[in-house]
Amino acid sequence: MSKKSILILIACLIAFNIDAQLKSFLDSLKNDLQTVADDSLKMRLYDELAWTYKRIDADTALMYGKAGLQLAEGNDLVLEGIILATIGVTKTQNGIDDFGITELKRALEISQQLDIKGRLASNYTNLGNAFENLGRYDSAIYYTTKAIELKLAIGDSTSAAGTMGNLGLVYHNMNNPEKAMAYFESALEILGEGSRRSRGIFNNMGITLMKLEDYPKARLYLRKAIRGLQEAENERNFAITYGNIGETFYHEANYDSARYYATKAFTLKRKFGENLSLTYPAISLAKIHVELGAYEKAKEYAQLAYDISNQFSSLERQAEAMWYLGKIEANLGNFEEAAQLLFDYSLAYEEVHDKEIVRAAEEAEAKFQNELKEKENQLLRDEASIQAQQIRFQNTVIISIGVVIVLLVVIAILLKKQLQERKKLLSQIKTQSAKLKELDQAKSRFFANISHDLRSPLTLILGTLDKITERDYEILDKESKELLDLGVKNGKRLLYLADEIMDLTRLEEGKVSLELQYVKIVPYLRLLTKMFSSAADIKSIELRFSSRAEDETTLQIDPHQFEKIIYNLLSNAIKFTPENGKVDVQLTTKESLLEISISDTGSGIPDENLEFIFDRYYQSTESNTSQAGVGIGLALVKELVELHGGTIKATSGSDGSVFTIQFSFKKDDWVSKAIIPERSLDVVTRNSLWMDLQEEKERLQIPGIHTPKEDAKAVLIVEDHRELRSYLKSILNPDFRVFLAANGTSALDVLQTEKIDLIITDLMMPYMDGFELVDHLKKDKTLKKIPVVVVSARTDKKEKLDLIAKGAEDVISKPFDKEELMLKIQNILERDWDSNQTLSKLYNETAEVFEKNIMHRLEKLIIKRIDDPHLSVLDLADEMAASERKVYRMIKKISGLTPYELIKEVRWQYLENYLQNNDVRTATEAAQIIGMTNVSSFASQYEKRFGHDFKTVLEE
Repeated sequence: MSKKSILILIACLIAFNIDAQLKSFLDSLKNDLQTVADDSLKMRLYDELAWTYKRIDADTALMYGKAGLQLAEGNDLVLEGIILATIGVTKTQNGIDDFGITELKRALEISQQLDIKGRLASNYTNLGNAFENLGRYDSAIYYTTKAIELKLAIGDSTSAAGTMGNLGLVYHNMNNPEKAMAYFESALEILGEGSRRSRGIFNNMGITLMKLEDYPKARLYLRKAIRGLQEAENERNFAITYGNIGETFYHEANYDSARYYATKAFTLKRKFGENLSLTYPAISLAKIHVELGAYEKAKEYAQLAYDISNQFSSLERQAEAMWYLGKIEANLGNFEEAAQLLFDYSLAYEEVHDKEIVRAAEEAEAKFQNELKEKENQLLRDEASIQAQQIRFQNTVIISIGVVIVLLVVIAILLKKQLQERKKLLSQIKTQSAKLKELDQAKSRFFANISHDLRSPLTLILGTLDKITERDYEILDKESKELLDLGVKNGKRLLYLADEIMDLTRLEEGKVSLELQYVKIVPYLRLLTKMFSSAADIKSIELRFSSRAEDETTLQIDPHQFEKIIYNLLSNAIKFTPENGKVDVQLTTKESLLEISISDTGSGIPDENLEFIFDRYYQSTESNTSQAGVGIGLALVKELVELHGGTIKATSGSDGSVFTIQFSFKKDDWVSKAIIPERSLDVVTRNSLWMDLQEEKERLQIPGIHTPKEDAKAVLIVEDHRELRSYLKSILNPDFRVFLAANGTSALDVLQTEKIDLIITDLMMPYMDGFELVDHLKKDKTLKKIPVVVVSARTDKKEKLDLIAKGAEDVISKPFDKEELMLKIQNILERDWDSNQTLSKLYNETAEVFEKNIMHRLEKLIIKRIDDPHLSVLDLADEMAASERKVYRMIKKISGLTPYELIKEVRWQYLENYLQNNDVRTATEAAQIIGMTNVSSFASQYEKRFGHDFKTVLEE
């Protein structure tokens, strides 16, 4: 056989290295080895046999490698370097001797001598891998970095990206996740997210972010890895990635989602038999079910993990399974079994850690011996003329030093490990505390918003139906019919909100199946867009549909579920687009992809929120308006798109947001069978209900119309919910002149032109909410006397006390009783003791002058008894000849302070004046002057009140 034909054969067999052909390939190489006379070809055949056997049989690989090296030494420097690299890689991958570092360094020297750039880059990479396997990370970083620099220099960017991924793993193993992420991102920037190699990068990024405890972002990359795995149909890697996703949910205490992904991992792992790797998802499911309280199910998985680890003699996995079995038995009340299991666990744990210590010492000794051997080899090459006696003496000294170093290294490792475990425990406690606080805040935001969305319609339902029952008509009049319709309509809104929550839950659990049909997507999407034309007209929004696809373009979808996707995206776009804005729906096709984009000219989504908007129940911390929602719609959209095999992404800027959906399709997909579905009644009804909320705001009532008396009291209703605003108006209209405002800003505009006697306000409103409105009113001298009643779903104890402290007269929860509301309004309006008119009649002076006189009398009384520590509100009440409650309210209304705060403030001001005009030598003397019995806290209270140390005052 000719030299050329043998080379061609080798190249072909390497290119088509399929498992089924491996044996024939090796036999062919062995036959050629027997027949070839050319030493150069023999060397190549030896190298190829060694390379092929390196993962099958390391000893055979090394046999062929050494035979080839013996031929190459002194004859062919290029092939000598190649065979040395093959031997080094074989030792690295199989953990033999010094992991092949000696051979790899010699191969590197040959490449440097010959100046072969590509081979040199490969040598650097191989040395980096060898040192990483040895645990010598500094050397691994040095050689891997050299490989990256050289590969980039010669233009081999794809290979450089792969090596960057390797360097990222080195930093990951060194517990330096930030540095690891930097190299993974650099590799991804070169490869691109669509590259087949990128899925491995995504998976490594996800694992590294888990180490950083950034679980939402870790999940984002792990899901990208899954999409890459779907293309490769690699079920083993699927199982690993699903298990990692489950772990992210577990650390966030989202146990239902954790169970879902851990179950997927377990199912896929089990397909490959009950081997040791199955214990990982089994133990994950055990600990998840423990958190869910499903102890019997947890026991089943923990027992399975125990049996498998016992079968494969894995003491570490067995110990972990015993821990959870003991914990489960304790929860089941089987305390004797639990005690035995936990005792067995402690024994196994000690044995595992003892083995780890021994292994650490052995590894340290092995590393030292490897380094020692490398030095000895270098000494033999460089100092061959030195006498044998001198070499033995030097070796004895080196070995003695080595023994000492090994002992020191072992001690240092043990001490460092203890310190790291202690630091890790403290870090975990701090992290868990922060996560619990963050979770509590997220839950509070979520339940506040969902309470607002559910309670407002419930108020309308109960209120309107209650009003109808008061009417003694056999046939309902027109108004009663409208009220009944209003109640039914809001009942439906509650039903649809509940449906969306259930849909999302069923999707997460994998219980929704699609009823796919071939649909002519262009006319169908045009029809769905047109459904929102009326809503767009109401806000003067330009709603446009455009298509760059053929009208016959066909897409296989479930029309009912697809409508939910478009409905949610379009309703959001119109809701968040201001008047005279634009909403565009575009459909395009790019090769085998169909793309739908929905863009608006709203205010956009903040960058820090953009990557989380598709998360279930995610709430922006800035969401405090009526438009905030409960975080269901976009999560539902994402799940439905992915169920169709599509993808969705969002981009945003100051000029608005764009949501882009992509589906795979074929141009000839069943065009003859395609249909144009009618809009479902469900979506049409939802759109009708939603459009009612978009109608233009009603005009403010003109004073005097529909009121029984011209001098009737004026009430301002501040409420962003249009129908609830109208309902409150219908209750108050017979007895009061009613004015309306949709938010705090509009309310202030009304107060500029109208004299209002009482304000009823909601809390959660756009532009200016109820909290801000109350603050503004109580800071305004003219408006602060107007009583304010808060009617809101958000009425927890802390907020209620905060509102009353700010000056609100009362706080009423939704749904409210209309009779209770009317009685409270009448009681508040009948309190006219502090009105200008009453004061003028009684004292012949204005309210402002009256208030000044009152405060002057109070200050005189406090100064008169400035050193009396027992001065109280009762004493002030006696002086004013009024009840304690009335004095408390009067002081609070005039000064904004409680009586106790007023007494304290007058005392501080008196002391400040006294210090300016008199000599005070000690803090005790100063405290006694103003009646403070707790002298020890005087200095700190003084500094808190005046902003400087009392000692400084004494020194001046």
